[in-house]
Amino acid sequence: MSITFVLGFRALFANEMGLAITLLVASVVFAVSQRLQVRVPTKEARTTSISLLISCLMILTLLLIITGGKDNTGPLWIYLVPPVTMFFAGFVRGLLALIAYTVVCALIMFTYNDMLLLTQYSYAFKTRLLYSFLTVSFLSAFYEFSRQKSYDTALYLKEQFERQAKHDHLTQLLNRRGGQEYLEHEYARFLRNKQPFAIAIADIDRFKNINDTLGHEHGDEVLRQISKAFLSKLRSEDILARWGGEEFLFILVGANEENAVKALEKIRNCLNTNPLVINGEKLEVTSSFGVCEVNQGMTLSHAVKQADKALYHAKDTGRNKVCSASSLT
Repeated sequence: MSITFVLGFRALFANEMGLAITLLVASVVFAVSQRLQVRVPTKEARTTSISLLISCLMILTLLLIITGGKDNTGPLWIYLVPPVTMFFAGFVRGLLALIAYTVVCALIMFTYNDMLLLTQYSYAFKTRLLYSFLTVSFLSAFYEFSRQKSYDTALYLKEQFERQAKHDHLTQLLNRRGGQEYLEHEYARFLRNKQPFAIAIADIDRFKNINDTLGHEHGDEVLRQISKAFLSKLRSEDILARWGGEEFLFILVGANEENAVKALEKIRNCLNTNPLVINGEKLEVTSSFGVCEVNQGMTLSHAVKQADKALYHAKDTGRNKVCSASSLT
């Protein structure tokens, strides 16, 4: 925008009115494109801005080819087109735009008797201009392709690292960190919408005995199968996380304490009636649950502590049961 504006004023002072008007109009279009992208942060506005920028640049350079510009140096500005087009339009769209632009340039320069040109170029100049432009276009396309692949790889690695940081490698559930983030997210929504939700903590009964009897490898398989059993009975909007060791955290969205207890009773009964199959042998595994509904005025840490107290009450009073925080008082 700035360079075009300065060159437009220079042509104006040199009394080259046609070139001056062309350059000044182009600088205004570039300015509109820049303002559109800055002021309107939407995908449609960005697409419009980029299309306006690239189209204006291509039309401007084609006019410089046709008229010759200052002392027939106008065609030299076409080398701006490949890097700008690739940078803003991306590899695929940029490549298609450059192919179309190259075809138009060739048609203008090599039309019979130069009937589309307002100036004269030698055949050697035109061919070398086109060949060098194709070389710059290829290098720009190769650079943009490499840059895009590097960006995609970095983005993929970033997503993988984030997933590893928030997920448990054994069960593929959210880990404590990921579960805590979802807790805070749901709690923030509760404060906005006053929509209730319940927290539950589950613990596999006598899991230490399972590890001591079957070994840690089979103990890990128990954790994997238990997590799948829990997930199979939850709604799509509910969240399950491995809270630590053999403990699991449930976030039951939109459920009050009564509904949460009913849902967890179904899970408990499912475990009771469907033994796990470990190393080809059936193994009866039970779980205890502590539930707390998040109420108005209750902090998130307090709700987790109440669910934890309810869990320990369930284990202290016989295990294999669902205990609500309200029943403790």
